[in-house]
Amino acid sequence: MSKPTPVGSDGESRERFFRTVAIWLAKGVLSVKGISLNMNSRLKVLTDDQIEMIHEASLEILERTGVRYDSRDARKRLLDAGAEDHPTRKGVIVFSRPMVEDAIRKVSRSNVFPARDRRWDIHYDGEHMFPYAGGGDPHIIDLESGRQRPSTYADVEMAARLGDALENCHFASSLVMANDVPPELLVLKTMEATMKNSGKTAGGYARDKDTVDYLVKMWVCVSGGVEELRKRPLFSLSGSPSSPLTFSTQNCEVLLRCVEYGIPYSIIPCPICGETGPVTLSGALAQQNAEQLGGIMLVQTITTGLPTIYSGRVCVMDPHSGRDLWGCPEGALLSAALVQMAHRYGMVSDTNGMSSDITRWDMQMGYDHMMTGLLPALAGADSISGLGSGWEGASSLEMMVINNEVFNDIARIMRGIRVDEGSLAIDLIDRVGHMGNFIAERHTVDNLRKGELRVSSLWDRRSSDRAVREGFKPIQETAKDHIRRLLKEHEPEPLDRDVEYGIDQVIREAAKKLLGRS
Repeated sequence: MSKPTPVGSDGESRERFFRTVAIWLAKGVLSVKGISLNMNSRLKVLTDDQIEMIHEASLEILERTGVRYDSRDARKRLLDAGAEDHPTRKGVIVFSRPMVEDAIRKVSRSNVFPARDRRWDIHYDGEHMFPYAGGGDPHIIDLESGRQRPSTYADVEMAARLGDALENCHFASSLVMANDVPPELLVLKTMEATMKNSGKTAGGYARDKDTVDYLVKMWVCVSGGVEELRKRPLFSLSGSPSSPLTFSTQNCEVLLRCVEYGIPYSIIPCPICGETGPVTLSGALAQQNAEQLGGIMLVQTITTGLPTIYSGRVCVMDPHSGRDLWGCPEGALLSAALVQMAHRYGMVSDTNGMSSDITRWDMQMGYDHMMTGLLPALAGADSISGLGSGWEGASSLEMMVINNEVFNDIARIMRGIRVDEGSLAIDLIDRVGHMGNFIAERHTVDNLRKGELRVSSLWDRRSSDRAVREGFKPIQETAKDHIRRLLKEHEPEPLDRDVEYGIDQVIREAAKKLLGRS
């Protein structure tokens, strides 16, 4: 009697099997929920000794050169905390080594960022990575025409809703800015669009301390009170010092007002190698680190209990044009190095990734995005920004979807290769034997369900013959189909009507004061 043909060994059975896999995919059985990564090993672009050299250089910068704070209140707070005036430079504060080291020890290790939809609360634990979108570009690539144009309030809403639907977008940050909104109300209207279209923890910025007051009033409508918001801060703010080594009055006032309310505030230094920082990568890292620590010490003049993120950014000058570059090998190295610096201090690391400097869809853009996303991920980044960034001064909904899928691939890379008795499958190999077939074995089915092989619903992995028969679509066109489906099917956690009314009243109040409108 001949041996029965295993299921899946003939053409018809193979087709049935792969149709089954397709059904699993359609149901999301093989999809990754979020991007939880158990990282067994970390990429180190710097040795431990080199990290210490950069740390020591930062301490010397803070002690000898100091940091300029244009706010008199900020300087007084720092002097009262033990800092000193620079002997010759007006408005510059210097910090002793013991003061800086003490500030590093006091950094809060409790780093929870609550969300309006509690399912999306972020708990930084060192074993999970939380990517999120880029932010604040003044232009967008139009979804229908494919052309670059000024972004609008409707685009801010659409991007927020799309980010709420994407499993790898964990912060509700504004991808683009609303050019059709008065500048005086831009921050508030941007936050309004975010609040109404996403249940995830919100990130933003403020132009002045009064804006912080209005933002808090808006979120109090959601939380029910200032103290309730303090217990569960549903949003956070960030701002960048002016490199090199300067905090403007506005930057200081926003930081201090934010922290007084108990709202987490991230300092995001952005020196440019060769322009606003040394051209050498290590020199720029040392300056950035000094700016970061200078901001953290100002935060600690009010409290040491808030979640504190090491939000490092360093970009590179293009020697040909002088423009700043993000999607280059040096940018990827710097992002990975910034992760190491954060972890040197036991801090949550937030860095940039998914960057490109080319202004069109092509192979270079894809290469740049994977390179700048993968290196900091391998280094163990806790957060990586950049979903949707693709062009100089412009962002793209299609790129948000594509970057989301890139992060799914990165997640699979980070999981590594499982080696245990079950995965080695010695008994199975013996049972299947020579010239056998593993397609429909229970071992194959079970491990496919567990995601051993990541199957993408976005990447085109068809055979060339099938692609010729069915037709070819550029990746951005496939992404458009996904966007339209997600925007049609996904419903963000809604705000109560009375909450929406309260938010509208706060914005009306702000408009009356800032624009003279009744």
